[in-house]
Order: sequence, then C-alpha cells, then structure tokens
Amino acid sequence: MVIGTRSSNTVFDVFRIAATQLIRQSGPPMEFEVKTQNCTLYAKAENIQKRVDSLRIAFNPKDGVTPEAIKSALETAPFKTHVKMDNGSCSITLPSFDWSQIAQLKPVDTVIEEHVAQSLRSQSWRPTVNQYRSSGVNINWLIEYMEEKNASDLHLRAGSRPYIRIDNELEPVDMEPLSADDMGDVVLKLGGEAEVKRLEDERENSFNYHSAGVGYLRVSGYIKQGTMALAIRLIPEEPPAFADLNIPDIVRGITNHHRGLFLVCGITGSGKSTTLAAMVDYINARRHSHIITVEDPIEYVYRDKKSLISQRQIGRDTYSYANALRGALREDPDVILVGEMRDMDTIRAGVSAAETGHLVFSTLHTMTAVDTVNRVISYFPQNERDLIRQELAYTLSGVVCQRLLKRKGGGRIPCVEMLLGGKPIVRDAILEGEIDKLHDIIETDGDMTTFDQYAVKLYKDGIVERDEAVSACRNEEGFQRIISGIQSSEGRKVLGR
Repeated sequence: MVIGTRSSNTVFDVFRIAATQLIRQSGPPMEFEVKTQNCTLYAKAENIQKRVDSLRIAFNPKDGVTPEAIKSALETAPFKTHVKMDNGSCSITLPSFDWSQIAQLKPVDTVIEEHVAQSLRSQSWRPTVNQYRSSGVNINWLIEYMEEKNASDLHLRAGSRPYIRIDNELEPVDMEPLSADDMGDVVLKLGGEAEVKRLEDERENSFNYHSAGVGYLRVSGYIKQGTMALAIRLIPEEPPAFADLNIPDIVRGITNHHRGLFLVCGITGSGKSTTLAAMVDYINARRHSHIITVEDPIEYVYRDKKSLISQRQIGRDTYSYANALRGALREDPDVILVGEMRDMDTIRAGVSAAETGHLVFSTLHTMTAVDTVNRVISYFPQNERDLIRQELAYTLSGVVCQRLLKRKGGGRIPCVEMLLGGKPIVRDAILEGEIDKLHDIIETDGDMTTFDQYAVKLYKDGIVERDEAVSACRNEEGFQRIISGIQSSEGRKVLGR
C-alpha cells in the first residue's frame, strides 16, 4: 500500500489515513510504521481504533538544526514531547492520545515542517505493520455459532468482523474485526501448514475440515489485498434425506436408473450438492453398488451402507476431473458422481461413462434446463456438435435446475425445473438441434415442470409469498398466465393440439 498526500496534509493527517487504511485492509495493527523520504512515523497501540499509545516521528533535520531549537519551538505545543537527536536524525516522541485530540497536534507538525531537511507535503508514504492485534478468534466456536443460527456460510476476512449467511442474507457476528495474523492462524488451524503454504503459493485454495459433532466445512481460501480470506460452507455430517429436501419425487426416481447422465444445475448456493448427496446416499442405502465420487473439494462424507463408496479429491487423489473419470471406468463403478462438468474433456468423459452403462451424476452452473443442454453442446467445436447431440440425446436421463426461495416463517425451499431425458419428444428435439423447443416440451408434459409452474405451485400451496414466487419466474406475465391456467400456443403446437 502506498498513500499519496496533498500539499495541505499534515503528518498527522497521513498517520490517520494510514491507520484507517491498514485497519480496513488487513485488520487492527498493534505496531506499525509509515515511511517516506526523510521521515518515518512509528506507532504502538493496544486498540488503534480508539487511541494511540505512543507515536515517534523520526526525520532528517536541516543542517545546523539543534535539539534545543526544536525543544524551544515545541514549548507552545499542547502536549509534552520528548526530543532526541542521534546520528543526524531527530525524533519527537508524543504521549498517548485519542483520535479526537489529533487536531491539537498541528503545532507539532508546524515545527517539523519548519525544521525538516525536505518538505513532507505532497509525498508518497508507505505503511507497514510490524505486529497485529489479535481478536482471539476461535474458529470452532464460530462453527458452533453457525450451527446454532442455522447459517449456511461463514465469511472471514482481515479488516472486518466475521459474517454468516442465514436464509441467503449476510449478517455480521458481534465480535472484533479480524487481522491478517488472525487469518493466518485460522487457516493453520483448519488446514495445517500444507494448506497455508498452498494458499500462499497458488493464491486460491480449497480443502475440507471436520468439526466433530457439527459437520464438515468446505473451506475456500483466497487472497484479498495481500491478506488471506476464507469463504466457508457448513455441511452436515450426514447426507440429507429426500424427505427433508422438498424436491419432486421424480428426482428420487432417477436413482433407480442403472445408466445415463443426470445433471443438477443452478447458481452457487442453490443446493446442487445437497440434492446430489441425497441421491448418492439413497442409492447407498438400497443398492449393492460401487459408487465413485470425484470432488473439489470433498463435501459430504459418506459411510458405506449397502454400497461401497470411494471418494476422491482433485489435487490430492487425482489431477483432474477428466483424468479421474477416465480412470474410473477401470475401477468397476456402478455410479459416478462428478463434482462439476467444467470443461470439454470432463463432459466427453462423463457422456462416455454414461454410454458404457454407468449412472453418472454431475453439476453445471446454468440457470435453466434449456441453458444446460445448450451449454453442454457449446463446449464442443462446431464439427463435433452433431456427434455430441446424438450422444446426449441417448444418454441424458434428466436435468433438474434449482433456485432457493424464502419460505414463509423462515428457512428456504427449492424451486425446481425438471427436464426428463429418454422420452422420444425430448430425444428428437436434441437430435435435430431444436433445443429451444425443450422449454415448451417441459411446460406441456405432466411429468416435467418449468420454474414458472413450480413457483406457482409453491405460492398456491401457501409455502412462499407471491413476490418470492414471481422472482423465480421468467417474468411476472408468465406467473400470471399460469395462475390463470393459460397454456402457451407454442406448447399446444408441441403436443399437436
């Protein structure tokens, strides 16, 4: 950080600005200095946000300036000061003061400006921290606090208080702002030295942490203005049951398939991982299968029930999704879970696994079922798209897209859009490249549902408010059309009516 100052800024203006910026960027410092050519400010403070315990200003004086001359000039200052000259450098030490008193220090600035070898006005200053103040943050207490408040996420950053996400709203935790040292300590406690080094080297990092009796944490580390920051997702120790998810039973029916590709889609935080975990554990409890999961990082941790589950983490157990998928075909799997279809090689391997008789689950960050099919195809070059459409048409078991809505009385509930593969009308639309027809097919098929239709159902059942239901629809007109029972003309054409 470098601070540029104006001709009207005093050294105490510089000091105040530097302290404020350090607190915002990396948390409250206990010892720090602010340096420019010919001058350095050294400060100590137990609580820099309220008061400064000591401030020493060291500068190079003009030739011939004596300590006595500076002491004499400071006699009118409202504070008692200590002046020392050593090896051609002069230092003025001030007693403790709070921020409301800083304007009273202007006479000291005037004396310094008169006696310094080169004016300190309009200079660039560089603040550095020697020691941060510790907030005493206890990460395990914060995890318990998340559980108590039913929070889904925890955000930790130097320079601010912790924040938790409850029902998709961020709320601050009533505690002191964290410092850069606090953040280093938290990462060390969660991931050990290896994860600290990886975050420092790669600037991003993901790993998991088990809080016994509470749950697993998916920890995503990143660097913010030179300091560590964390976004932490709390995941229950036991995968959820279908009954607790409030999603259509037809999704559970996909678990009875023994082959095909099933995609769960939506934005970050829409419950994709939770839905997939319920599907995997449902199979785990009912079928004698080998289930391989490939994740980055591992989120839900499964116990073998009737099935054998092998969980692999990118970076630790395998190099990439595509590598793991290709290898999985030689590991006698029945079901394969791929954390994310994030590139062409992974999609190609996933479709190939589904073609060769495996049930493959995965996710995509897409907004609708039609977007999902388009996105899969768009990953491939133009000369390969006819082939991928053919493969997708015959392997796609279905797509479910999710959006979480606020439930009346608190909590959230998924609003879903369902596209089912395997139906001739769906297969033909994909084969012929008429992907845009899929929305009307979904709207007019009794087994499938659009976001608009499902949002209306949640509203009619009294589960969500009207505005919340409308927010999940393409537009308010679509919501009103379904409320009125009007079917789209395109949908009637699709069904030949």
